[in-house]
Order: sequence, then structure tokens, then C-alpha cells
Amino acid sequence: MRARSSSRVAAVLAATVASAAFGSCVRQPDPLELDSDVVSVAIMLVAGEREAFLLAAHAHRQSDEDPPTLAAALRGPGWTATFSDTVELRACTLTEAQNRPGPEMCLRAVLPEEIRGGEKYGIEGTAPIGPFSGEVVLPAVPILIEPGDTLHLSTPTDYEDHLLIPLRYRIGSDVGTLLADVLDIFRLEEDGTETELEPHYVGDFSRPLEGPEADTVRIEYFGTRPLRFSLRLLGIGWNHTNFAENEGIFPLPRPWPSFGIDGEGVYGYFDGVVPSRVSRVWVQ
Repeated sequence: MRARSSSRVAAVLAATVASAAFGSCVRQPDPLELDSDVVSVAIMLVAGEREAFLLAAHAHRQSDEDPPTLAAALRGPGWTATFSDTVELRACTLTEAQNRPGPEMCLRAVLPEEIRGGEKYGIEGTAPIGPFSGEVVLPAVPILIEPGDTLHLSTPTDYEDHLLIPLRYRIGSDVGTLLADVLDIFRLEEDGTETELEPHYVGDFSRPLEGPEADTVRIEYFGTRPLRFSLRLLGIGWNHTNFAENEGIFPLPRPWPSFGIDGEGVYGYFDGVVPSRVSRVWVQ
């Protein structure tokens, strides 16, 4: 069964999305900082998915208070989908609500079609203080040139604990952050069965790729059992990139960077992530 792309993307982005979603990006002494009704909003669309999730919080309230009362709808090419389902926070963050300020909620919208790279999307909503809106054009699909559709590697020697996979790719200027993503990881056991492993088993992939056309992925490998997994790239737009880079900065530099969302009593980001094709990797 195919792993849900949005869940895997959320796992890869956990180090930035969950923490930056409610970072201190408000311009002091902006009245937003003083009003407990202010809502922090994080929306990350995932190309290929037919669901969208919105993470909202009263970042200036105590965690045992009520979460925000918020209505929102996503606009796509010729359609509108309402964020009408309240779901568990793990659907937005893949983590429990720990070490993040304020009461939170996760809303879901079921979409009439898959999110597409290169497409424009808008959002409109109402928060306790007033209305908000935003717009984003998702990046085009990153082109993974190497490795090809399949890659066979030998297990490391007794003195090594990792593998290096050279990458070559092509991305457009609409990509603000490029990540490598490893998913569908299976280890072959001695009895011939396979055990599925969590992504952290083979490394930390929260570090953005830095080369404009090439970089290297480090795969942690402990043991001698054969391993197989899928490798792809994730292209993230500039709204989230700007938000993460300016988290906690006071005062924000002028001209103020765009995070894709504006409104009365609302701050946060509205962006998208677009996966590349998948390369299948075997380690034997």
C-alpha cells in the first residue's frame, strides 16, 4: 500500500513546519502581539494529494484554553473546498502538542482533484478578529536527473556506517527550499520477511540541499541486512522559506517578506511542496 504523501512530507518538514508555524514573526510593538485573539495559521499544500490541512493556534494564550474558532476555504482552478473537518493534530504535525505555544487545532478540506505543481491556489477565511486571505503558486515539479529509476548499492564495509548517494537535479527559481526525502524503507530479515522502518532509521533529511544542480545524500546504515527504499526530492515555495528564515527576527527587514497570507489578527504562511519522481534504491 502506498504511503500517504502528505504524511511523509509532514515528517520531513517537522523540524521547520511545526516549529516555524507559530514562531515569533510578529512585528513588535504590533498590536497583534498584545491581543489574545490573534490566530497563527500554517497551510502547506502537497502536490498529488486530494486533502489539504490547516494548522491554527491562539499562540498568545495558555495551552489549556480553547483553540481558535476559524472558518476557511481553499480555492483551486474552478472549485472551492471548505476546511470543514476537525481532525487530530497529528494529521497536521505528526507530533503531539508538546513545546508549542497556545491551544491548537487541525482542519481538513477534501478536494475535488489533486493538488498540482505550478498551479495557483487561494484561501479565504474569518478568524476572531477579522477576515484573512492568501494566494500561492506552487513550484513546478523538481526534475530528478540522477539517480535514475533504480539504483543498486553495496552494503558498507565493517568500518563504515553510511552510504553516499550523489544527486543531480534541475529546479526553477520558484523553489525556495529543496529537500531530499526517503520513504517506504524495508529491511530484509533472515527469515525472508521484511520489516518496515521509520525514516529516522536511515538519517536526518531536514537539511536543505544546497547545490543549485547537484548535492549528496547521506544514508545511515547500521547492520548488514539488505535494505530497499524510495528516494525523491521535495520542492518548497518561497512563502514558507521566507517565514522560516525570518522566524524570531525583530524587527523584520523592510520590505517585509511575503508569507502568502494576510488579514486582521492573523499571521503565518500559505505555501506548497511538490515531490519529484521516485528513484528505487536497493542496498545488498
